[in-house]
Amino acid sequence: MTRHSQGHSPNGAVSGAGPVYWPDLPAEVAEQAWTELRDWVEDLIDRFGLDARTVPPCWYRHDGIVAALAALRDHERACFTPTASPSAGVDWFRALREIEDRLTAWAARTQCTAKEHRDDPARGWTTDENDWAAFVAADTGSRREAAIQDGLADS
Repeated sequence: MTRHSQGHSPNGAVSGAGPVYWPDLPAEVAEQAWTELRDWVEDLIDRFGLDARTVPPCWYRHDGIVAALAALRDHERACFTPTASPSAGVDWFRALREIEDRLTAWAARTQCTAKEHRDDPARGWTTDENDWAAFVAADTGSRREAAIQDGLADS
């Protein structure tokens, strides 16, 4: 039996106003948010028989996995409200399929197992600051020029 069928609110206390954006989550609500997400993730794993190759036990240590699971949870909540479209359940299963593929790829990249956590691989490159500055200058210059041309065309 899932928490929805036990009479719990599908919106929860933390994310009732919309999706939770984890990087901006205030410290004063983080503990509750983590608890709610953990409960939901463990329920998801049990409902769908997901294994450590998809959601490793250390999922909470990987920002990308946390963001994907939180987004999937928020999407499920939106899909199973009384005002949701009749096709929302199918939309949620599509999202599950897509996120499950993403989770499996991330878990493979980290090579975490049921018994061992491994940190995310370090980024293997750095941004070339000179190239970046030249690109941004050219891009913003083109945008300004286009805005000027659009303004002249409207006159």
